[in-house]
Formats: sequence, C-alpha cells, structure tokens
Amino acid sequence: MKVLLFCHRFNSLSQRFYCELSERGHEVSIELDVHPKLMVEAVELYRPDLVIAPFLKRKIPREVWERYPTFVVHPGPPGDRGPDALDWAILRGEKEWGVCVLKAVEEYDAGDIVAYRTFPMRLAKKSSIYRKEVTEGAMECLLELLEDKVEGIPQKEGELKPKVGQELRKIDWQEDSTEHILRKAYASEGQPGALATLEGQEYYIFDVHPEEELKGKPGELLAYRNEAVCIGTKDGALWVGYMREKQKHSIKLPALRILPKRVAEKLKEEPIKPWEDVGFKTYREIIYKEEMGLGLIYFNFYNGAMSAGQCERLLEVVRDAKSRPLKAIVLLGGEDFFSNGMNLNTIEASDSPADESWRNINAMDDLCEELLTTLDKLTLAGLKGNAGAGGFFLALSCDLIFAREGVVLNPHYKNIGNLYGSEFWTYTLPKRLGWEGAKKLMENRMPISSRRAYELGLIDGVFGKSQEEFEEKLKDYLKDFVNSPEFEGFLARRKGEKLRDWSLKPLSAYREEELQRMKLNFYGFDTSYHIARYYFVRRFLPFRTPPYLAVHRRLA
Repeated sequence: MKVLLFCHRFNSLSQRFYCELSERGHEVSIELDVHPKLMVEAVELYRPDLVIAPFLKRKIPREVWERYPTFVVHPGPPGDRGPDALDWAILRGEKEWGVCVLKAVEEYDAGDIVAYRTFPMRLAKKSSIYRKEVTEGAMECLLELLEDKVEGIPQKEGELKPKVGQELRKIDWQEDSTEHILRKAYASEGQPGALATLEGQEYYIFDVHPEEELKGKPGELLAYRNEAVCIGTKDGALWVGYMREKQKHSIKLPALRILPKRVAEKLKEEPIKPWEDVGFKTYREIIYKEEMGLGLIYFNFYNGAMSAGQCERLLEVVRDAKSRPLKAIVLLGGEDFFSNGMNLNTIEASDSPADESWRNINAMDDLCEELLTTLDKLTLAGLKGNAGAGGFFLALSCDLIFAREGVVLNPHYKNIGNLYGSEFWTYTLPKRLGWEGAKKLMENRMPISSRRAYELGLIDGVFGKSQEEFEEKLKDYLKDFVNSPEFEGFLARRKGEKLRDWSLKPLSAYREEELQRMKLNFYGFDTSYHIARYYFVRRFLPFRTPPYLAVHRRLA
C-alpha cells in the first residue's frame, strides 16, 4: 500500500511506524503538520491508500479524512480524549493506561476505535512510557489495522480534557512531597518541563531522579554529581539532571551549567564511583558491574547525547575494565537510548560551538579507539534502546552488536547539516557492508529497525521484546560463549584480522581522514551544520517537510 504518515515531528514512534511499514513492503511518505493546506496538498499529490497520524498536534483537515481512510494514534485508553493524555495519567496516578488507534473525525479523539491496548502504569518519565509501553502497544494496534480485520467500535463517552497548564506543573518546594514533585517532573519531561524556583530564579527542570540518602530544606541546593544537582524537599531530596531558563527557545543544559556561577561554586560534590554498590536510590550517570567474567557498563546519558566530558568519563571506565581480568566488556547504554552521539546542546551553548564540536568529536573518537584496540577481550554493544549518528558508530566499534526487537537505528549523520561523521565509520562500516553498501546506508538518511539491520549484516543478532528479556538473554549467551572452546579462537581471529588491516592502513589514518572532513563541517565556509544544530537544539518547527521524508514532494 501507499501509506502517508502525518507527524508533528518525526519522533521515535513515527520512526518505528516508518520502519515497520516500509520493511513490510509498503511505500511510506511523511508530511509534517506545518499547515492544514499543506496536509491537503500532500494527499492530493500522493493519493495514499491509508493515512496514519502517529504523533500530531494539529487537527486533520476534513478534506483528508472524508476522502481517504485516516487513523489517529492516541496515547490513552478508550474513553480518554484530548491533548496531554500521558501528562494527565502521570499527574493523576493512574494505575492502568493504554493507547488507541481511532478513525479521524471532526472532533478530537471521537472517532471509532479500530484497535487498542492497555498496560500497567509505572511511576516514570513521560518520555520513557511513550517510548516503551505506548510505542509497543501502538505497534500491535498498527499490525491489527494492516490485517484489515478490524470493524471499529464507538469511542466511549468521556470528557475532552484540556491541556495541562503550567499551574499544575509548577513545583512548590514547601508543599509538594518528593513523589508529588517527581510526578510533576515526569509528566512534564521532554516538553514543556516543570517550573521550579531555585535561589530566587525560575527554571524549567528535566531528568529528575529520586534520592534516598541526602536530606535538606525544601528547595535548598545540596550538592552536585557530575553536572546534576541535588535539591532538598520537605520529605527528602531529588536530583535534577537538566534545566533550561524560562525565556522562549532557551537551551536545555546540564543543571550545573544553568545555575549562576556563584551558586554552583558553593555546592559540595557527592561523587560515586561507577563500580560502587551504594544500595539506595540516587542519581548514577555510569554504573559498572561484574558478572562471571563480564564487565557490564551502563551509561544513562540524557536523551542519549554524550558531551565531551561524558565521553571522557566513560573512557575512564572502559580503560579500567580493560585492566581487569575479564573475558568481555559489554556496553549496555541506558534504558531509552544506547547513544545518539555528540551532545548538540552543550556544543550550542559553548563560547565557540566549532571548538566544542571539535573537542566533542575527538572525545568520541578516543572512546571508539579504546574499544577498537581492545585485542585481548571481547567487546560487545547491547542496544536495549534506540541509537543514532555517532552513538550507533560507537556500538560499531565493538566486536559484536546485539539489539532488542523494536529498536530503531539511524546509522547516518547527514540530517544534522550534512555532517561527514567520524567514530572510525570509514573502517568499521565497510567491514560489515562493503564500501558500496556503506555508502548507500550513509546516504539513506532514514531510520531502520534492528531486524532490518540484522538482515543487512550490520548487527549480529536481535532478540527480546522487553529490555529485561533482552538483557537476560544477552548475558546467558555471553556466559556460554566466553566459556566455550570456540571463544579463544574467535579472539585470536579478531586480533589477527585487525592487525592485518592496520598494517595496510593504520587506524590513525582513518581517524585523520574523517576529522579533516569534520573540520570543514565545523570551521569551513559551509555553515549547514551550525544552522541545523541551532534549529534542532532550540526546537524551532520546520517551515516545510524535508524532501528526504516527503516522497510525494520528491515525485512532484
């Protein structure tokens, strides 16, 4: 079929829909909801068999849904209607929630329900619930819709809820309990953020974590760890990883960078080593564990973005693991993302974005080089969450890559101002796909599923529907493999292959060639990268759908 996706942004759910549809043989085109007239124009140009709106903030024009089968994904169960569905569910403490696919009609979320799923609610960030339970439920609904066996049932009677106003998100340090603050912050995660006053100044806060040991006065800044800050509540404390200033188009940054220098300098540091077992809930950026000869490294960087400092801290842990009597070093990333490469926000906010870009990419390369030159141990990347750009090529620096079912990969750089990319991709990618295959993948600019990546030979295996199942199966596989008779032979072959490759062309030559191209991106006459980064970081909406998304506009 020809399927047209309407999206506010080409977000994680929209990308998952694109992958599942296109990899099942359907032709998929995407139109962003820039303007109703352009949405009508899109269907007239494309004449789709099916229109689906996975993520939309604008009403679909009547001219579309009257003429074409049109369906909307709503992140709420039957009977729920209106915007901010997950926000309300978290704030109200709902025990069960769901996701529906409905027919598009004039009223919001009032059309017949063609498929739905329900799930138990976690006390977690809105973005995490969206990427896990909502996305998986929506995918099952989509597959039902494609089977063309659904009749549709009338939407239940229910109130049309309004948007959640900032008055419900604003944090009152004196009155709100820690759990209440967490709910407000979790419900506001991603956008728009929860408003909080610190040292007489208002900020939007994000990436909030519970703290079970430190205590302080409500609203008091207590300590910092890495670049997160700990704040007292009336019954405990919590950590804030990211903040942004109140003005429009301000940038989300690590909390310590947003606070005035005079305030930040007074805070005491509360460090925790990655390998320390503290035994209580707190903020941990990197966690290192050992199990039966495996060194497991978890790194939970916000939105998968890795600043130069975070790359350096992760590099220190990898180097330490290399010195230990292990058989394998396993990178497991975070729950929502494995990695998305350089931190464009910290780059944008620096005194010289070009210089900070250069520092960040070199720190990424140092990390990748440390993994590539590990010859006496197996290195493995386990992708529980999505990965893109330099974050995917970080994984490709490992000997083996396994991914969870449903993970979305963006193995390319060009969508941020035609970046050339580094992380030794000119060595690692052709090793798996050949040079022509590597070039085709890098030029594609579209996401692929972990299943498709496995079919291409880009990764070594796909299994596990949930993250828990994936991690358990990965550990079982590794424990068997590293203790098998084949293991030493595998390591010897890998070592020999790498040394032969580098005798023909040193690893340093790949890095130097890539960085020469990146230097042009950062310091050259073409400012595409700087412009794209500026608009991405400040969340400016596009004025048109990019041609690489809109097949219908390319055809026209």
